[in-house]
Formats: sequence, structure tokens, C-alpha cells
Amino acid sequence: MARASVKNDVRPVPHGQVAQLVPLLRLRHLGDRVFDYLVPSELAERLSIGSVVSAPFGSRTARAVVVGLGRSENSDIGALRAVEAIEDDIVPAELLSLAHEVAERYLSSLESCLRLVAPPRGRERPAGRARPRNTWVVPAGTPAGDAAAAGAGAGGRRLTAKQSAVLDAIPPEGAAIAALLREVGVGSGVLRTLAVKGLVELRPSSAGETTTAGERLGRSDDRESLQPPRLWPEQEEAVAELLKAYDAPGFAERVLWGVTGSGKTEIYLRLVARALEDGTGAILLVPEIALTPQMIGRVRARFGDLVGVLHSGLSPGERLREYRRIAEGKAPVVVGARSAVFAPVPDVRLIVIDESHDASYKQEEEPRYHVRAVAEMRLRPKGGLLIEGSATPSVESMAQTETRLRLTRRARGSPPTCEVVDMRRQGGGALLAPRTREALAETLRRSEQAIVLLNRRGYAGYVHCELCGHVMMCASCDLSLTYHGGVRRLVCHHCGRTYPQPSICPSCGAAPLVRGAPGTERLDRELRMMVPEGRVFRLDSDVLTSGTRARAVLAAFAETRPAILVGTQMVAKGHDFADVTLVVVADADTGLYVPDFRAAERTFQLLTQVAGRAGRAEKLGRVVVQTWNPDVPCIRMALEREETAFYQQELELRQRLGYPPCADLIRIMTSSRESARAQMGIQFLLERLSAHFRPGEIRGAVRLPVLRGRARWHLLVASDDGRRARALVGQALAQLREPYRRKGVALLVDVDPQSFM
Repeated sequence: MARASVKNDVRPVPHGQVAQLVPLLRLRHLGDRVFDYLVPSELAERLSIGSVVSAPFGSRTARAVVVGLGRSENSDIGALRAVEAIEDDIVPAELLSLAHEVAERYLSSLESCLRLVAPPRGRERPAGRARPRNTWVVPAGTPAGDAAAAGAGAGGRRLTAKQSAVLDAIPPEGAAIAALLREVGVGSGVLRTLAVKGLVELRPSSAGETTTAGERLGRSDDRESLQPPRLWPEQEEAVAELLKAYDAPGFAERVLWGVTGSGKTEIYLRLVARALEDGTGAILLVPEIALTPQMIGRVRARFGDLVGVLHSGLSPGERLREYRRIAEGKAPVVVGARSAVFAPVPDVRLIVIDESHDASYKQEEEPRYHVRAVAEMRLRPKGGLLIEGSATPSVESMAQTETRLRLTRRARGSPPTCEVVDMRRQGGGALLAPRTREALAETLRRSEQAIVLLNRRGYAGYVHCELCGHVMMCASCDLSLTYHGGVRRLVCHHCGRTYPQPSICPSCGAAPLVRGAPGTERLDRELRMMVPEGRVFRLDSDVLTSGTRARAVLAAFAETRPAILVGTQMVAKGHDFADVTLVVVADADTGLYVPDFRAAERTFQLLTQVAGRAGRAEKLGRVVVQTWNPDVPCIRMALEREETAFYQQELELRQRLGYPPCADLIRIMTSSRESARAQMGIQFLLERLSAHFRPGEIRGAVRLPVLRGRARWHLLVASDDGRRARALVGQALAQLREPYRRKGVALLVDVDPQSFM
């Protein structure tokens, strides 16, 4: 409990009311402690559980969330400090409960989880300038008009009372949107739902009428997009099954396993439309918001201003404005990256995780949550449908055989042909083999586009001496340095420290250093020697300083013919370019031999995903894969499209080894400036936990590479009873974290880890 003198001008409310706060401060000693504060009488009526307040904390003012009201048994009223101010926004009860559940599930501090659900800080920008007003009408004598008159929606579904009231109020010549909504007393969501059903039409009005950006519901160029395309039989079956699951009471989860280009997005939109018809909300998650502008465009084209967007690329003011639109029910459809799963949608009944296999759905800092688990936590109490969509679902998702829906054909185009280039038989030191260069030249002659993947950034992955074998390493990390030609420096990709490259080996002093493992920077230079200026575009984290920059690169590539897009795994995610007829994988082996039991799965997923970028329209697609290991099963199966065989093989292997989905994993790591302390810390933890687990359930302890000057050790707990394992590990960490901290040892826990570095 915070102890300090009470300010003279603070008047406690009657009965000595006390608010219990969790300060949103990153203080190592804070943990999950709750602090009591007085509520001044002038704030008492506005303050409630979930309120976001400002309160003195030590020598500073902290932003905090109210988690309880009422006088604590140990509260000394005379020693308590007082809440200073209350913000306008509040954490909804549903999200407050979700934060507690996430903290318990992932053994994280409540403070870190409250940060995810707290309203963003910032100053909301004023609404944009006035725009031409739109009108909307129901054309007389059309099937839509007949359906409206009968009070039935598309597909025979009855209209709600609000929808019927809106239709009854529309005069034959149409009406101004804002005026009509005020007259009927409904929100814009009712109108947009009617437009999606085809019962009303949005049209530009006559000159002279204006409306604000907040009132604008659609544009004339959106009208065509309101008419959904015709579905293929497989899509129709999938929509029917998903609607059945959506309409059923309780929580349901489905895996939509569809080949690349099979029309999964259109299926998502049909389900979102149903959620809007029912007056509920939907959240559509994408792996990286900056790389999926097409998804945002398609959702907004269909649902207009009912769509809110949340991601880290927004300015504080933009993020606050979107947050408030969502919380007020003005944007019941939310598109965003990982953190959008916490969007304050008032009544969410549908959550879609697109490209659900992507590793970016796991947060790598506290709280280390996974989106899929949080989405289930959010939907399960009140019921709803969770959809995981992917051409390459995770092995964990594929274990849910009873909830899979399969799409085997593309909505447009046909599967590309695949060709393997065995690099063991290629001469010379060029990064691209002669056969690959020939394929690229042919594509360029036809004025088409190509995508070239190399999942390694920089100019060279490492620099070494061929005489003595010395490799240039970071002084702060046990990692090799990457050479970047743009800055002519050696760079540590973990801590960011840079070094000049010596001309002679600093170990033996007898030979020059050689650059190995070429990266995207070198590949970019090679391609620019083949292609006319301005036709090669690079997409990796070295050139993308913001989401705006990513969109600019993709837009420029989309408008250029011929053109080549080169980059890391970013080029494999969610892109749909009709003129991309060639995909080249410059090195299919980059992720094969990392120390991770998911290495084969991720290689298979990456190859399948990037191959799916070719031939997505009428033109035939082609994939050329360079590899030093053409017979490795995950590479062969990806290129021969043996998906079922691959998943069966992986599941059998995981069963033998006791890895997910056959066991729940918890990773515990110690780190310290002193190697001996980190090792002793993990050994003590190992001895303590071993008494509570069966032989083989605890794996380790293992030394990890030094990062940022800190020695690290870790162990894994693999148990078929995840709840029990989390409880035991949580008890141990709660008792040991503070004693370890005093000795200079940090304890880290990662439930359901996706990375082991």
C-alpha cells in the first residue's frame, strides 16, 4: 500500500471510500501489487471499476486502472494519497476480466496485461473537412424492394425492428443519410447492413449538400463491391458450415484450410456480414498490418465506415480516435495485427485469424501471449466463432481434425508448376544459378512480374577467415556479425551494435576476411545488374522504416511492368498480384538447421506460402526453388503439394518426442551479467521443479548464447497437463523471482514458446 501524507485539499468521500489501483508502470519491484488510494468527493460519481486515472506514485504521477472499490482492511486512511484525475475512457468489464485471465494463463504481471486493454494515450484529432453527402434509396419494383416490403432479408432471414423502421422511413426519391438516421434514431451500422443485404443502395447526392467524415457511410465507387462475388461450390459449403457453427450456442472453433488463392477472404467477409446482420461485432486479424493493405481495402470496400483499424503504425491521436469509434459501436468490424484481439468491440461474436500459422501472432515480450488462446478466452464466456485461416495451418491446429474445413482449388488461376535447382551441381559463385537467371529473363521479356525470396537480410550473413576459420562475433552477444554494404559495417542483428570490417583477419593476421551466406542486399545488387533501372524493389526490415514505406514499395511494384520484388519472408505474406508469374526461392535451406523442433514445419510453410504468390490470375505461374538439400522431406513435400502426408509425418514425430500438440510447453530462462549466477539460478529451479514432474517432463538445463552481455540458461517443461504445470511453475516463480532479483538474476517465463533463442 502506498504511504504518504494526504494533501490538505483532499476530502475523502463518505464512508471512507478507497479505490484499489494497478499503476501502469514498468517497475521491476511492482509485480502484481494493488495500491489503495482515496477518492476525492468531486470524482466519486465518475469513478468506477475499469476507470483509468492519474495518481501520485512515489515521486511521479502514474497512469493506473481501478480494479476494486471499497475500504481495504489494512487501509490507513490518514496515510493514503488521493486519485488526482479521471480519464474519459474506461476499460470495459469484459476486457478487465480478460486481462486477469491472460495474466493467469501466461504467468505474467497483471500490470503488463492491463496495458493491452487500457485506452491508448493521445489527443484525438478533429474530424476531417466536410465531404459530399450521400443519399440512399430502395429502388421500386426490384427484388430488394419486394423483400423489404415483406420484412425479410437476404436468404429469408427476418429483418430486425430497427432495419424495418429504417426501410419504412425512406421516401421513394431517397433521403440524406445523416438526417434519416437522426429521424429514426439508429446508428450507421443498420444502414450499412441493409446495403450489404442489397436492400438499399448508396448514391452520391446532388451538389450543395455536405456531410462530415464521421457521417459518411460509403462512396459511389464502393457500390460494386457491395455485391459479393459468386462463390465456388467448395466456398459455399465452407460458408454454410461456418454459419452453422456461428449460429450454434456456445463457443466454436474452425480451421479453414485452403490452398493459396482459394478465396478464404471472401468467406471471412460473408461471416462478418452475418455478424453485422445480428448486430454483433467481428475482429479480423492479419499477421503484419503494413504488408496487407489489400485485406484492409477489401474489408473497407465491403463495409465502409463500419470498419476500424488498430495497429502500432497509427499515431497516438489516430489510435485514440479509432479506439473510441470501436468502443462506441461506430466501428463494429475491426481489422488489425496481434494487439487488435483486445479491441473494445462491445459485443464480439466472431474472430478471424488470417494466416494463423504466422509466428508474429505470438508476442515475444511480457505478457507473452498467443492470439489464438486469447481469442478463445474472449469468445468462450458468451459464445462465438473463432476461425483460423491458412494455406499451411500449424501442426497444433491440424491436430483438431474434427474442426477442419478444406478448400482444394483456387478461386482464380491454377496451381503453379514447380522446378528444383540442385545447387550442388551449379558452378561459379553467383547467388542465382544459370537456370534461375534464364527463368527471370524470360519473365521480364514477357513484361511480367517476379518475386524472389531470400530469408536472410544484409549483404553477407557472416564474415570469416578461410585460413584459420575465425568468424567475426559481436562483443556483447554470442552471435556472428552480418555485413551490410549500405553502411559498410558489421552489424549485430540482436543488439544493433556495429563494427568496422577489418581488412585482415584479427585472429591470425595472415589472410583477408571472406563474406559468406549472401543476403537480400547482395541479391538486390545482382538483380539490378540484370534488370533496367527502377524495376527492382526490395522488401525487408533494413529498408522498411514504417508501414507507410512498406505500402509505398508494394504500390510501386504493383504499377511497374516488368518488375522484380526481392525480400525476406515479408514477400510471402498475403500479396495478390495478377501479373506475378514467377516465384524464385534463392535458398530454401536457410531455416532447416536452426535448433527448433518447428524448423521443418516453418520451412514447409514458407515454401508453400511464397509459391502461392505465382499464377493467381489467368496467367500460368512457375516456381523455381534453389536448394542444397532437394531430398529433404519438408522441401520435397512442399513443392509436390503433399500437405496431408507432411502433417501426418510431423504429428507422428511430435508424438514420439513429446512436443506440441502432444504436450504443453513452458520455457523458463535465467539471465545475469555473471554466468555462474545464471547457471546456479537455473539449476536450483530445476531441482525444485523436478520433485513435482515425471522423468522426461523437464528438459535441460541448457546454456544459451550470451545476448547484450547477459549470460542465459533455460529449461523446458513439457507436460500433458498444462494447467497443473502452469500452477506449479507459477508458484515457484512467485517465491523465487524477488530473491533472484536481489542476486542479479532475472527470471523469464514463456508459456507456449515459439522461439528458443
